Amino acid sequence: MALNPGQTHQQPEEDVISKLMDDVLLSILEKVSLTTLVRVSALSRRWRRLPPLLTQLSIDVKDFLRKPYADPAVDDHIDRAMLSLRDAARSVLAPGSRRCAVSRLRISLFVTSSYSSEVGHLVNGAMENGMVEGIELTSGVERIPFDVSSEETARHADSVNGFFAKYPSIPCHLRTLRLYNATFTEADMHNLIGNACTQLRYRYLFQCDTGPRKSFRIDAPSSALSKLEFFSCHSKQVEIACLPKLELLISGYWSSPYLPLTLGDVPCLEEVEIFCSAESYQGPFKLSGLLCHTRINRLTLDFLGQKVWLRPEKHQLRSAFSNLSGLSLAGIFVGFGLLWIVALLEVAPALEILHIEVDDHTCRDEKQMLETFGERTNGSWEVSESATRFPLMKELLLEGFNATEEHVAFVGTIMERASSLQSVILKEQYCQKCAAMGESLTQFRYPKNEDEKVAVVNKFRNRFSSRAEIIFSDHKFSK
Repeated sequence: MALNPGQTHQQPEEDVISKLMDDVLLSILEKVSLTTLVRVSALSRRWRRLPPLLTQLSIDVKDFLRKPYADPAVDDHIDRAMLSLRDAARSVLAPGSRRCAVSRLRISLFVTSSYSSEVGHLVNGAMENGMVEGIELTSGVERIPFDVSSEETARHADSVNGFFAKYPSIPCHLRTLRLYNATFTEADMHNLIGNACTQLRYRYLFQCDTGPRKSFRIDAPSSALSKLEFFSCHSKQVEIACLPKLELLISGYWSSPYLPLTLGDVPCLEEVEIFCSAESYQGPFKLSGLLCHTRINRLTLDFLGQKVWLRPEKHQLRSAFSNLSGLSLAGIFVGFGLLWIVALLEVAPALEILHIEVDDHTCRDEKQMLETFGERTNGSWEVSESATRFPLMKELLLEGFNATEEHVAFVGTIMERASSLQSVILKEQYCQKCAAMGESLTQFRYPKNEDEKVAVVNKFRNRFSSRAEIIFSDHKFSK
């Protein structure tokens, strides 16, 4: 649809906008916040008619809040934000306000607020009338772990259950559900995944569980859930007995002594990500015990600069690693070295991409780190004396590379054993806080100039046999 020509008194910038097609403007408006959308609608008659044509809408309570988010249990500014959200939602969802259906509605709110009932009524009605086809719902905001009372988390869970019971069209059309700080009964937790939310594809849980030191089991053979994330879980055990469509599982931070997770029937699982800065009382666990029933393609483990929370093993992982094509190991404390990683590579014959990030920071308060996380430890890993080959590996990325003999020997080992290796990417690790403190205590650093880079490349070429291209990836400073 061509636009009307601009008026002669318009500025050049306005002339450019006036020449854009409606579909281009709509694609831009779909990416802005609701508050921006409301302001834009007031600019002119032409802008006012565009919001009812949007097929994607985002209604976020954080647009009406100021960080840091105060405690919803005691501060009334949450209700003020929800009042503003309700008024904004009315402008885009009230009967007669739309000229086309919304295929994707993203809405973030506090279901504990009294105004959530009016918002729920608007959304539920829009779904029943066919004006909204799919919804992505978020309730709550991220807050510091252990900084939310058990009474508040229980009240939030009750509010979520009541909200879905009162507006049944919402859970039936949910595609994404993000929940923060809620303690459910095991029956309610199971109902949210296996029964109430039949179209749910993605679920994100932050400080959500069935209570400290309690276990819950997910057994949902009819579930369509394909992505599950949960962080700061205080449960004793989370058993995923059956999620037949699950493809991606992400778990971070746990308060139990070991990773509180077991996997059963997850035939479609392709990718697993686990990250945690384990504290002094938390011990290592066997990765094979978690992955024994899987054949994943990609695995990411992030130790966040603290202890390696894996119990050394090797051949026990052979079955789980048989299809592994991508492995990412991040947050490896620089004092641990890298050669132990070869033990994992030797049981991953299909591996194509290996990404490693070394954690080398001088900006941390080591005394405080020691008090919180204890001594950094890594077990004794068995590396074969025979040179096991990595025939399919194509890419090695090492972030935090420095020209120490240990790093050179590790990269060289990969280069010689991986006959199909195409690229070795040596990336600089930059930390603004470390830079402000001056040079690191490490004697050998990332090569800073062309002469140093040429010297590193020559060292590799003279010692190791490989045709892989060696690429240096420097930190880019913003101007």
